[in-house]
Amino acid sequence: MSLRSRVAERAASLYDYCRREGYNTHIALLVDLSRHSGRRRFVVWDFERGVPIFMCPVSHGSGSERSHQRSAYACTSNDDGSHLSSVGRALVAERYEGSYGVAYRLDGLDATNSNLRSRCVVLHGWEHTTSRPIWPLATVGSFGCPVLSRRMMAAVDELLKAESRVVIELF
Repeated sequence: MSLRSRVAERAASLYDYCRREGYNTHIALLVDLSRHSGRRRFVVWDFERGVPIFMCPVSHGSGSERSHQRSAYACTSNDDGSHLSSVGRALVAERYEGSYGVAYRLDGLDATNSNLRSRCVVLHGWEHTTSRPIWPLATVGSFGCPVLSRRMMAAVDELLKAESRVVIELF
């Protein structure tokens, strides 16, 4: 199944959840962690038109035991100190300026990612993450954060500044 098909299917389910729970029904962020990190797998989805606004690579947590290595496929955990990404839905919370520039705190909405805030897992950009696919190479790893290139983070930031209660789902 193509990324677009997988994301469209997931977005339909996420839309129902967002409508039911009072979250944003204009846009959502989706990350398909089953895809190789050097491929496009971060999607900004337009619920109203039923299409992606854009898609790009995104880094994932590389794990505490191999944080210096590039792992193409994500392992996941909700445990503090794991340095792994967590699956599930999260609210994109407050915007702030951190050591990596603009970032957004994430509040886990599912049991599988309930520790995002306490683990300091945030959405941010980084100069070493790519905007374009580099498959078969992998993107750089993170300590659990979904990390975009600075250019893509700037584009996402512009969208997020105009919206509220946006949900990101890693699956």
